[in-house]
Amino acid sequence: MQAALLFLAGLTPFFGVFGVMFLLVFVCRRRLKTPFTQHLLRPPGESLRLRIDELSEKLMTDVLILLICSMVVGFGVWSLFKSALGGGIILAISLPPFLIFARRLWRRSCLLRDYNLGFLGERAVGEELNTLLAEGWKVFHDVEFDENPGQKTFNVDHVVVGPGGLFAIETKTRSKRVIKSRDNSPNIVVFDGTALEYPWGREDYGIRDARERSQHLSQWLTKSLQTVCAFKPILALPGWFVKRTGKSDLHVVSGRELSQIFAGLNKRPVMDPVTVHAICALLDQKCRDVGKDN
Repeated sequence: MQAALLFLAGLTPFFGVFGVMFLLVFVCRRRLKTPFTQHLLRPPGESLRLRIDELSEKLMTDVLILLICSMVVGFGVWSLFKSALGGGIILAISLPPFLIFARRLWRRSCLLRDYNLGFLGERAVGEELNTLLAEGWKVFHDVEFDENPGQKTFNVDHVVVGPGGLFAIETKTRSKRVIKSRDNSPNIVVFDGTALEYPWGREDYGIRDARERSQHLSQWLTKSLQTVCAFKPILALPGWFVKRTGKSDLHVVSGRELSQIFAGLNKRPVMDPVTVHAICALLDQKCRDVGKDN
């Protein structure tokens, strides 16, 4: 009993320090506001950035809880040498939460890695698309849709608007699977018009999303403007070389190839300036929400 009390007493400063830290963070968030008078446009990967921030905070909490659980487990192992019954009880109580939080920490760490990879891909594609601004195109990033309560929020990664047409770009960033320690083989994916053939197998990841989100964006703008707005879907695979062997309504390209799709299109306009301006105004209104205080 005395050892247990000493152990709890030793944890008191630990809890006190972290308690004060969390309290200070909470107070600062309540008392400080952003100085901006106008909201900013969403940058590439804004939704993923917010998820990364939220998940990072959860990971910090998991690490703290796991650290406490590991200390209790260690105390239980030490107690076994003093009292088999007392140590066994402590281990029986502390081991399950230790294993649960260890597993959750691992899963969230893997998810954070995927989010960071996706965010990097969004940034790469966004950087490539921003070069189109000099050619008269308008580019919007991370267009979020949450009009239907109860349904999952989704976003169109990138939207390009200009006299030469309307385009909705879906970005999918896949890691290269290293089989050998020194694997320098090129990152090549084959698109046959229906599916993607990666070095590890055939899949259609991203193809359905690109078409569905392009269609949803077209329907939303058509309904809002009372004029037909048809977006062409594009699937961008940053970091991969894309070999196309079949025909499809869907453009599948690497991040570096994006600018080639738009080359010269504005010189052959398919939309009048009034319609282009109206579409850009709606998209600007929808994407200009960065800097809002919660």
